[in-house]
This record gives sequence, C-alpha cells and structure tokens, in this order.
Amino acid sequence: MSRVLAAAVLVVCAPAARAADDDPKAIVARAIKAHGGEEFLTKHQAVQTSEKGKITVPGVGEVDFTDEAAYMLPDKSKHTIEFEVMNLKVRFVALSNGGTVAVDATVNGQVADLGTNFKEAYKIVPHVLRVAHLAPLLKDKGFELSLIGEDKVEEKKVIGVRVTQKGQKDVSVYFDKETGLIAKLEYQTVDSSNGKEITEERIIKEYAKNKDDILVPKKMLVKQEGKTFAEIETIEMKYLEKLDDSEFKK
Repeated sequence: MSRVLAAAVLVVCAPAARAADDDPKAIVARAIKAHGGEEFLTKHQAVQTSEKGKITVPGVGEVDFTDEAAYMLPDKSKHTIEFEVMNLKVRFVALSNGGTVAVDATVNGQVADLGTNFKEAYKIVPHVLRVAHLAPLLKDKGFELSLIGEDKVEEKKVIGVRVTQKGQKDVSVYFDKETGLIAKLEYQTVDSSNGKEITEERIIKEYAKNKDDILVPKKMLVKQEGKTFAEIETIEMKYLEKLDDSEFKK
C-alpha cells in the first residue's frame, strides 16, 4: 500500500514541479524567498555596500580597488571607486538620480575629463540593481518575464529568466537550481574605454550571511565579452528601509 501511495504522490507532484520550472514568475518567487523574502525586500528599499577587489585598467592590467556603493529603489545609485596606478591616485564617483547620470573623476586630487563613455556605461546600473533586488519584478506591472531555460554558470545548474521593461535594456537573470539564489546577471552595456556595445556578466560565485542573517553576494566576477574585467569581494552589505536623498546628490 505504501508503494502505491508513494507512486501516486510522484505522479501528482511531478507535473507541478515541471510547471514551476517553466513558470518565470514561480522561479522569481522562489528566488525572492531565498534572498530574504518578499516582506523583507519590499520593506528594505535601499542597500549600502563596501567592496574591494581587482579591476582591469586598459593599457595597465589588474589593479587593486575599493568601492563604496549605495542604491535606493527605484532609480538612485552611487558608486565611489578608488585605486592607484603608476603612483597616481584615481577616484571615480558615479551618480544616478531619477534618470540623470553624472560621472566625475580626479587623479591625485585634480579633476580629470572622462568623456561620455563612462556616463553611457553607468546608465544601466540602476536598472540592473532594481532587477537584482527581485521584489519589484512581481509587483511592478511594467516588468515582463520570459523563460530562457536551463544552463550552467561556473558549473552550477541554473535556470534563466529574461526581464524586459519598456525603455530599458533586457536583463537575463540566471538562478541556481539548487538554492534559488541569483547566479548571474547578463545585459548589454558599453565599453567605457571606446563606447562600443558589449555584453557584461555579473557572476556571483559565493554567498554569505550578513549581520541581518540575509544571504548576500560575497564573491563576484564581472566579465565583459567573456573576459574577466573585475573580481570583487564584499566587505559589508546591509539593507536599509531608505537612504537620505542627499546621498545621491553631487
């Protein structure tokens, strides 16, 4: 009798499992739960991070860098990146506020002209951060989700969902099939050195719990056109209900 019951359970549950794998909303819902839950993510609309790592500088190679970053949904973000190369101390500040983007730089304290490519490269960042926050994907009717299918990221089995929103470039999100966590974000941006359109991937190699006991990215890899552009380690990442608007002003 127990074997008959077990077989019946398998027959009933198998179609439901396959349906969940085929339903992009169900895949995202599972990911939301893995990343802290809908209530937590909806309540905490802002994030602050401290990061360090190595970044590839054209004509130079890999250099160590630090990044102090913050974002607040739906469209505010700020990154302050610092590194030293050939005895020159470089500091970038990239800001996005309500669709307005500003990127400034100094070299040894002197203002440097970056041209327009850096600004173009940063335009997609607030959108990618909003997608990565996950909760808006099921709440905002402006998002459309479509199934990409199964794949592998760093030898992990993943399932992909394409996120489409009018006026924004598509973002492909790949979720770890075992944990539901984001394994990779992929999108089109521009090369900050020459302005050409490129494919950028943000691969999350490792997660760790923060002080709120929420799993957050610990180690990440950024690739451009399949080549490593940056290796990043999170020092601290904290969720906040909001940040003061002054955080995102020049």
